[in-house]
Amino acid sequence: MIIDRNKAIDESPPQIDLASDYISGLDKSENTVSTYKGNLDRYIKYLDEKRITKPKESDLVLFKKSLKMKGCHSATVQLYVVTLRGFYKWTERMGYYPNIASSLTNEHVEPTFKRQALTVSEAKRLLKKCKTRSKKGITHLRDYAIISLIVTTGLRTVEVSRADVEDIVSLNGVTYLYVQGKGHDDKDDPIKLPSDVLETINHYLTERNSDAKPLFLNHCSRSDKTRIKPKTISELVKNALRLIGLDDKRYTAHSLRHTCATIALLNGASIQEVQMTLRHKSINTTTIYTHNLSRETNDVENIVAKAIKESK
Repeated sequence: MIIDRNKAIDESPPQIDLASDYISGLDKSENTVSTYKGNLDRYIKYLDEKRITKPKESDLVLFKKSLKMKGCHSATVQLYVVTLRGFYKWTERMGYYPNIASSLTNEHVEPTFKRQALTVSEAKRLLKKCKTRSKKGITHLRDYAIISLIVTTGLRTVEVSRADVEDIVSLNGVTYLYVQGKGHDDKDDPIKLPSDVLETINHYLTERNSDAKPLFLNHCSRSDKTRIKPKTISELVKNALRLIGLDDKRYTAHSLRHTCATIALLNGASIQEVQMTLRHKSINTTTIYTHNLSRETNDVENIVAKAIKESK
């Protein structure tokens, strides 16, 4: 829709009302809607503080600079850019306000510290330690099942938290765990469960002796049937890593996802196969895991030379 820019600005409703209408009509996940709302609330607050009722392109630039001056990480600033672009694209489409964010530039996102993948030896030590501790009680058995699951499948903590017992399905002799992946509203991503992992999960389910829906529970007197939270999973993984001497901020629950990808690549899996397993929309995301592959293990030159030599 083509609108008269000056007339639209003069006659437009207050920005706070436009933001409210925009958020109420967003067809996105609950988490995304919550994030966009928070971003727009902060933007509206900035406009109020500056007594700006009819913002212009320059006001968006100044708002962006104010975020950086207050110490917001570049990734956070970029998220505000995305939010404002979507908001003002909508206001223009609806004929309410011109798109003053169309020329707002992306923020270069500085990488945060890298999560360090475990070596095969370290992963083996971690699982061995957890298996030994699993004999001490239901909580330790649950932790062993969770860590085994993440190491071998590369699941995110939130995906593990969302899993229910009924999400485990056997088809044609293969057992899958259907998970709700990042940005998905449904549990439509099938993850293969290796036999050892499935056996550990089944052992945990038998020992907990509960008909609760969640696959993994909290095990304390007040909430023994409540779903385990992602934060709790992160903490239990961190504690397990400390037990084998990996007490460093680079080693986190997400390190286990890196470990899954790295071990797979080192043992012959293609980057496309790893992309499918980790459910990355872009293969460029998957390539970040290749930084763990040392030059010594990269034998491409000899592979090419051998192929040429042996060709007919």
